[in-house]
Amino acid sequence: MAISFRRNKKSDDNLIVDRVTGAFNRRQLDLDLAAGVDSSGLSTATLMIDVDDFDRYGKRGEVSADQVLERVAWVVMATVRTSDIVYRHRHASFCVLLPATTDVDATTVAERIRSNIESTPLLVESNVTVSVGVAVGDSEAVSQTVDRADAALESAARTGGNLVVHD
Repeated sequence: MAISFRRNKKSDDNLIVDRVTGAFNRRQLDLDLAAGVDSSGLSTATLMIDVDDFDRYGKRGEVSADQVLERVAWVVMATVRTSDIVYRHRHASFCVLLPATTDVDATTVAERIRSNIESTPLLVESNVTVSVGVAVGDSEAVSQTVDRADAALESAARTGGNLVVHD
């Protein structure tokens, strides 16, 4: 019976953790949004992070796109608090939920992530950069802050990237 449990546990982990980055995946984000992220009633910040010019990675003879994503995820997870939750959201983007976080603190964390990624050698000749969208709202309406942070991210990308934009 213990062997069966271990197999099921491993299968469960594969369902919620992105195999490339080690971050939670979009499925887990959806589950967490439905269940509620923070019961304290304090504001929750959402960061949407996208790797700038991601399509240039993974060409023949260069570093793989998966390696870039893995390193970016590592920098993000090393930068945030243990109470913050990192998800791989889409192809080359991440969502970070920061419970009990104010506007000022969220922008500070977003800028620290952007700067840390830019200054960390990530296996490529030129530094990797990211754009970050930030939104803060009530813990009960986190799904709305995800949408607002995504819109702020789109604004950052349209202006050239390597930028933090608050909604």
